[in-house]
Amino acid sequence: MTRARIAAALLLSALSARAWAQQPPEAKPAEAPHPAEPVQPLDLPKPSEAAPPTPLPAPTDPAVPQAVQAVASTGATSGAAAPQGAWLTSHYDKGFVLVSSPDEGGMPFRLVLNHVSQFKYTNSMATDPTYTDHNGVVHDVQQRNDIQLARDVFYFSGYAFDRRLDFNILIFTSSATLVATAAGYAGFNFSRGFALRAGYFSLPSTRSMTGTYPYFHGTDRSMSTNYFRPGFTQGIWGEGEPLDGFHYLAMVGNSLNTLDIKAANIDNRYAASATVWYDHNEFGKPWNDYEHHAALAVRVGTAFTFAREDRLSDLAEAGPENNATFISDGLFLFETGALGPNATISLANYYMWAIDGGLKYKGLAFNVEFYLRWLNNFTADMPLQTNSMFDWGFDASLGYFVHKKLEVFARSSLIDGPFATAVEGAIGASWYPFDTRMVWLNAEAVGISNCPYGGTYYMYSVGQTGFVVPAQFMLRF
Repeated sequence: MTRARIAAALLLSALSARAWAQQPPEAKPAEAPHPAEPVQPLDLPKPSEAAPPTPLPAPTDPAVPQAVQAVASTGATSGAAAPQGAWLTSHYDKGFVLVSSPDEGGMPFRLVLNHVSQFKYTNSMATDPTYTDHNGVVHDVQQRNDIQLARDVFYFSGYAFDRRLDFNILIFTSSATLVATAAGYAGFNFSRGFALRAGYFSLPSTRSMTGTYPYFHGTDRSMSTNYFRPGFTQGIWGEGEPLDGFHYLAMVGNSLNTLDIKAANIDNRYAASATVWYDHNEFGKPWNDYEHHAALAVRVGTAFTFAREDRLSDLAEAGPENNATFISDGLFLFETGALGPNATISLANYYMWAIDGGLKYKGLAFNVEFYLRWLNNFTADMPLQTNSMFDWGFDASLGYFVHKKLEVFARSSLIDGPFATAVEGAIGASWYPFDTRMVWLNAEAVGISNCPYGGTYYMYSVGQTGFVVPAQFMLRF
């Protein structure tokens, strides 16, 4: 009896299933969705396989700004326009915009990432191995044949709390010097004609020290520019464009150069520098005319710098902490014996005047800058050969785009001082492989005589006479 009941139940179940299967599709209830599997952090789909993102649930944490909650609830993706009132997602606008507040409402904030990589090859094996200074002392000359990541720089910039309150955070590294430096500044834009900032910056002593890096003719700043210019320091500066095309930048800083010098070694004096320039028809920062100006573009500028410079080291130390000021035969002004046997200068006045000009037209670019420098009023521990020095020099370049992406150029620089005259001349080419001026390769053939400047970031070594071949790959975004 029991077996008969079980058989009957199975028969009824089969008939019911058959009848259910024969119902029209719209009569069946929808199946409950299965929860999606979370994507593992490193298991990213290929772009062609990626499905549209699922909107994120709106945060409920009261500490999260409502503007952030709004963008989370929209599910906006990178590159997509955010609805009004929502925080913008990451996109590119003269740099990678990592975070940006909405135009209306919310707290004003913007964070942009820019980056520069400079891969450089330097071959100076065809230079003389030694040189003799004005005191008759023979010195070795550094000869190089190496590849370096000369600069790898990260810039984080933007504004916070108020669109006029801007900031810049810089992280600088170099395999050439094994240096890693963190710097930056903050400032307030009162108007187009005046912004006041404080932090770490370059004294605006020459054209190349006013935010124009790395857009030079050649592989970097020239021999004469490096010899005459001051460096980087902490200070306060004002800048602006009060009239169309007229710019100025004026700064008061701790010294001519305090890069990687600790506060305990910095003296209580200041350096001051100011520059003004006129830019007609959007001449811009770069030396070359990648933009192929259809109408003549012109730049004219001048700068003046003064400092009462301290050695920044005890007289008992032969090598000074202040090593930014060279004299014309390659010695440091503040090193023992530079201007007299066993004599050491502890204080000196530094004056420099620079005048520059440039023209651009249909791929052709010409640039020139003259430098005049006075060093005097020395304080030393014993009598010196002289109590004042005057140097002058120039840097000039001429380039032309023979093709939209290929420029050929020639450049020269000169330094004339009381102990030696130095000259360099170079020919080279720059190639822009993509449709942007932000990526390029260039190489030069450079002849140098009596170089009085040395720096590992550059191809120059003190006493260099001979032939140098530098090349580089530059990437900036």
